[in-house]
Amino acid sequence: MQKRRIGRRTAALLMALMMCATVLTGCSKGGGSGEKKTVTVTVTHKDGSTKDFTYETTEEMLGAVLEQEGLIAGEDSQYGLFVKTVDGYTVNEGNQEWWNLTVDGESAMTGIDSTPIEEGKSYGLVLTVGYE
Repeated sequence: MQKRRIGRRTAALLMALMMCATVLTGCSKGGGSGEKKTVTVTVTHKDGSTKDFTYETTEEMLGAVLEQEGLIAGEDSQYGLFVKTVDGYTVNEGNQEWWNLTVDGESAMTGIDSTPIEEGKSYGLVLTVGYE
């Protein structure tokens, strides 16, 4: 009889742990941290003009918020989202146009959908001509 009680207690404990893990996993899905952040992205158009876009978000990655807000659109590739349209302008690939993601004025080392939003960082999307 004693073994059965220990088995039931252990099973109940395991069930409780599994339920906690399920709840925590469910809370972490959806990409948001729950903590609101403000992110500003400066878009530099073909004519050199710039326009700032500021968003409040709980998203962790830059691409997610910019897609949700309709600022960017593109195609999924093996490397992540390939941004083709920003602020309503779609690149002309025949002219070797592309959108360069910058972080603190430097070309990003990650794709837009794997670039974390960090307070104090400045982000940009610059229309660039030429693949070299």
